[in-house]
Amino acid sequence: MSRITKAVSLLGTLVAVATVFTPALYAVSHTQALANVLLGQFAAMTIGYTAYRIASGKRPTLRPALIGLLCGLGIAISPVVLVPVTGFTTVTMFGGGFVAAIGLYGVVASQFGEDEDRIPDLSAERSPDESPKAA
Repeated sequence: MSRITKAVSLLGTLVAVATVFTPALYAVSHTQALANVLLGQFAAMTIGYTAYRIASGKRPTLRPALIGLLCGLGIAISPVVLVPVTGFTTVTMFGGGFVAAIGLYGVVASQFGEDEDRIPDLSAERSPDESPKAA
């Protein structure tokens, strides 16, 4: 995995956390605030776990990535479905879309990606004569 992919997945987690606090900056309905808080929290947890798996060189797990994708889509669509608020709708749609994109990457990587070898296994290359002996 490239450093850019790892950084973008971490940024997706931070965007999901930011969507939790976005309703505090705008005058939105209680329903919209609740939707952002609940979906944002679930998205932050699942996208955070997906970002952890990506950063550690492992394939993302399908279920958290899929839940992150659905929560991101829910965040993006919720202001249009509930009540559009100037400024808030744009911020929430872009943030939710970004979170959904990270979730989509996690879903695709979990199905078609490979584990990244971070630390090579050097013990397989040694002969039994070269192995360290106990004193």
